[in-house]
Amino acid sequence: MRAGEVRPRSTWWLVVSGVIWALAMTSLLAAVVHQQSATKPIGEWEVFLDDAETAAVILRDAESEDVGVRHARNSLGIEAFSIVDSSGIVMSSTSRTLADRPLANPLLASGVSNGRFTGLAEATAEPIEIDGVVEWPEGTVLYQVLAPIEDGDEFVLLHYDVSELLARRAQPGVIDPLTTQLLALGGVFVVLGALVFIGHSRAARRHRELATESELLRKHSLELEDANAELAAARRKAEQALALAEEKMRIRSEFVLMINHELRTPLTSVVTGAELMRDGDIGPDERRDLIDSMVTNGKRLSEIIDQILAVARIENLGLTYELESVPLETVCAAIDSEISGETSDPVEVAVRTDVRTLALIVSSLADNARTHGAETVTVECNLVSRLQPMVALGEQPKEALFITVADDGPGIDPEFLPRAFEKFEKNSFSSGTGLGLYLVRLMVEALDGSISVHTSPSGTTFELALPAFVRDRTMEAV
Repeated sequence: MRAGEVRPRSTWWLVVSGVIWALAMTSLLAAVVHQQSATKPIGEWEVFLDDAETAAVILRDAESEDVGVRHARNSLGIEAFSIVDSSGIVMSSTSRTLADRPLANPLLASGVSNGRFTGLAEATAEPIEIDGVVEWPEGTVLYQVLAPIEDGDEFVLLHYDVSELLARRAQPGVIDPLTTQLLALGGVFVVLGALVFIGHSRAARRHRELATESELLRKHSLELEDANAELAAARRKAEQALALAEEKMRIRSEFVLMINHELRTPLTSVVTGAELMRDGDIGPDERRDLIDSMVTNGKRLSEIIDQILAVARIENLGLTYELESVPLETVCAAIDSEISGETSDPVEVAVRTDVRTLALIVSSLADNARTHGAETVTVECNLVSRLQPMVALGEQPKEALFITVADDGPGIDPEFLPRAFEKFEKNSFSSGTGLGLYLVRLMVEALDGSISVHTSPSGTTFELALPAFVRDRTMEAV
């Protein structure tokens, strides 16, 4: 079972417990019913019929009538017991006063003649003596029962004392053995039911404990997952911070080396030229060449310092321009280069830009190309993009004017290309501060445009996309 998962409560114990308690109640109820039946008083005829049937079986299995009479007397607990033949004469009896006498009562005699079961209560006409003792004096009321013996002509005659008969009718108040067995069976089922109930209670309590533990484990698991996620996030941030710090250290080191090289070279040229002009004996032509070199290197120093100051100013204060709609002719005129492409299209185009910044961007790209070995730089204005970019920065406007700056230089190293627009990034074999393309990127983003580049060993093409609108098409300035 997973953490937090709680199994559905099983109903098997309800079925088992219900069956056990049903069996227990059934057994106890059966015991009560059986005991009531066992202790219920019986009627005289039930006693008479039962004793007559028992006596008939005893007599049928006995060796002689006398033996059968004594055996029946002992088995039934009846003192006066006789056998009567089909003519109504007592053939054998446990009482000597009854033997060899005819039945005096006409009802009993009628029962003999008809072969029917007959019984009556009557006072004795003379004393009945058993084993030489008068058991019942004359006038004692006795129950007399005459019953035919099956498969024979004889009859059995039984005499019952009234008090003894009443005692036999009342069943003894002891618990019947079957009642005891049923009670024991019910007790077993009760114990089983109690064990099932106790077991289920313990199982339910344990189930609740497990559910609580499972919920705690689930919460702890979630907390651990959150903690692990936070640790992973913190680790990623730390790794990113470390990588950024290392990158900054690398850039700073490279920047220091680059500045040391880029500043020292023109500065050395200026200082050396000044010393030669002061102390050297040089001719007019050499002096003019030396002054030209000093001016060139001085301008180079000024450009490097301007780039560094421009980056610092932009990063601290940002670029703020007042963008305005400028006709395409004005844009093209501001770009000091050869214009070709689709600019001859009569469709009137307006560009939302800052002309001076745009001219600076194009000029920077052209100068960067010449610095890195290009001999020819071509600038074109188009209404559609004609470049398959390898790297693209910024979000291209939905309606745009595309300005391409293409050169025939050696191209940019493809592995370096993704970092070309980053600050202080430059190819190891190229000169410069590594700020030119970074400044271009910042200025393009300030003009709400985008820039993309494609390079190969035969040259590099930069494409600017600037927000524009055409008068006879649905285009709206951003």
